[in-house]
Formats: sequence, structure tokens, C-alpha cells
Amino acid sequence: MNKKISLGAAIAYMAIVAAVVFCLTMFYSENRYNAMYNNILEREREYAILAEVDQYVRSHYAGEINEETLRAGIASGYLSGLGDPYARFLTDKEYEAYQQTEGQRYVGIGVVTELDVDGYIRVRTVYPQSPAATAQMQPGDLIVSVDGTAATKDNYTDLVATFRGAAGTKVSLVYRRDTEELTVELTRREIDTPTIAITMLDNDIAYLRFSAITANTSQHLDTILRQAEQNGARALIFDVRGIESDNVTVIGSMLDTLLGEMTIIYEEDLTGEVRELMNSDESEVNLPMVVLADSGTTGTTELFAQALRDTGKARTVGETTFGKGTYQTFYKLKSGAAVYLTVARYAGPSAETYDQVGVPADYEVAYSVEMDKATTMGNPEVDNQLRRAVEIAATAIKTEATA
Repeated sequence: MNKKISLGAAIAYMAIVAAVVFCLTMFYSENRYNAMYNNILEREREYAILAEVDQYVRSHYAGEINEETLRAGIASGYLSGLGDPYARFLTDKEYEAYQQTEGQRYVGIGVVTELDVDGYIRVRTVYPQSPAATAQMQPGDLIVSVDGTAATKDNYTDLVATFRGAAGTKVSLVYRRDTEELTVELTRREIDTPTIAITMLDNDIAYLRFSAITANTSQHLDTILRQAEQNGARALIFDVRGIESDNVTVIGSMLDTLLGEMTIIYEEDLTGEVRELMNSDESEVNLPMVVLADSGTTGTTELFAQALRDTGKARTVGETTFGKGTYQTFYKLKSGAAVYLTVARYAGPSAETYDQVGVPADYEVAYSVEMDKATTMGNPEVDNQLRRAVEIAATAIKTEATA
């Protein structure tokens, strides 16, 4: 039996619905207005402070004001107030120089470094025929300042990043060898050096030591894996100790080669929303794997270690990694300058970010304190972390053979 409602009741019902919608709309609009109003007031206070400072400076400052430098300083100061350690402001010339190097081969001074226990920058590798090699720098040298800025644990990542830049630009280093301090000015240039070296160890274990992550590293990995296969490799050790990278595209391509079909990289924005960023196809490498990492393993290189660990493809040996899981991007301004801001965090297949916590070692092994890491790393006779990785790889080979 159908029930009918009167026209009056229907009109009353519609009026109630309209009233509820109106109230909700007004509530939302009022909250949005209040937020905008408060934001406007906050900005007015900021501009008022800046205007007051500017007034005093222009009225009483005894020095000469360079307007372009002043504007760059204001922008840099604003970004430093965010508390984002990676945010920075680039002038139009600096941003143009960055764009010229983006996507090209490695351009820099030709060193691979690691953080020294005292906060200095320790040279681990010097590329042959590089600017550093021409200046006769050697593994084990301690870089104590870069362009006049003293090296510390807090600015290690920023200073090392300045080793790369536009070809033809210069960087001034002060480095220490034994008790002697030397000063050298190096000119950055393109260096076409393979970033992965392969050594076949006992038990048919292929030891892949990374010297850097560049635009060509993914292709280098493909070549090295074919070489390892030809040499009869039954296990792989990836040594990414001390390797810093912000190139997620290259890391994703490397993981695509090694892992089967799955989401290999997630992106978490600053609201906490997690999205798929990169996926791999069904092809994969089916060999036992070990990743050697330490506190100098930084940025997307950590993502490489986390993804292999998350999927159970590899065990990690050494130390917890640095913990830089954030992603930065450039926003170009109308003037041609640009700001560099943190916009998201990376995560591996587990969808859990390693930012600020690092990727833990499945087997914690501290490097032998009496050894010079820069000159002994990669030598199985004295590198105790590598020896442990070899033991784990050999055990995995035996377990796989038994299975």
C-alpha cells in the first residue's frame, strides 16, 4: 500500500532540507572566511615587520645597499624560517646554471665522499682524470671547508652537493692530509666515469661497488648485471656506503630491473596522503642479494636499500642510513629565479617512509675503528662489513642450493 504525503508536508520537508544546506554552507563559508581573514592578518603583520626593518635600514645603514642581493637575501631568509633544511632560493643565474646541468652526465670535481667522525668531508674515491685527480687529491684527504664554509656534520649534505654544478664554474676547497692543510680551486667539468665497479669474489659472489648515482647509473647496472651473469655470479652484493642521491628516476629504473611486478616507490605528501609513484614490470633478477649501507648512504640511495629490504630480495648490512627521505622540487618565479621546497616524502614497497629514521641494518656491523675507511673499503681482507656481507651471501647460496 503506497503512502502519500500532502503538498504542505512536502514543501515543509524541502524547506528543512534547504535550511540545513544553507546552514552548512554558511558554516563552511564562515570558517573559510575566518581562515582567510586570519591568514591576511598574519601576512600583514609579516609585511609590517619587513617594512619597518626596511625603513630603519634605508634611514640609518652606513653601507651601500645592493638591491638585487637584498631581494635574494629576503627570499632566502623567508625559506630559512620554514625550518626546511633543504629549502633554498636560487637567483635567475643560479637557476639557469642548474637547468643546464639537469639531465646531463655527471658534472663536478670528481670525488666520492663520506662523513668523517669529526664532521669533515672524507674523500673516499677520486675519479681518474677528474679535476680532483689533476689537483692530486687522494683517498683519505679530509675536506675541512668549501668556498669558505667550514665543514660540519650538519652541513655535510649541502656542501657535498656543491661539488656538482655547471661546467666551467669553480669551487674552492681546503683539505687536510696528515698535518698539512692545502688549498685548491677546482673547475667543475663533465666526467664520464662508470659509477659501478664489479669484482668477482669467492663462492661466485659478484661485488658491485657504487661510486656515485648519475643519469647513466641505471644503464651501468644493466651492463654490470650482464657481466655478472657471464661470470657465473650466484649472488650479488650492492655496496652503496657513502653514496648520496636525489635522483628518484634512476633509482626507480634500477629497482625495476631487480624487482618483479609491484609498486616499488610510494610518495607521501605533507598531509599524510600516500600515492603510488613508480611501478616495476614482471621481469626481475632472481639471485640472493645483500646491500651494504652506512650513515653516509643518503637520499634516494636509501630508497634503493629500503625497497630491496622491504621485498625480502636483500638483507642489509652495516649501519642505519642517513634518513633523508624527503623530495624537493623547483618552482620558477616570474623574475626567472626559483625556490626549492620539500613537497613530499618517499617510501619503498612497504609504503613506510624512512625519512628521519633511516633504513636499519638487518646485520649491524660497525666499521673497524682502527682502519682508514677511505682506503680500505672494498678490500675483503680488512673491510669487516664486506666480509659479513660475503658470509651472508654465501649462506644464501647454500640455502638456495639445498632448496
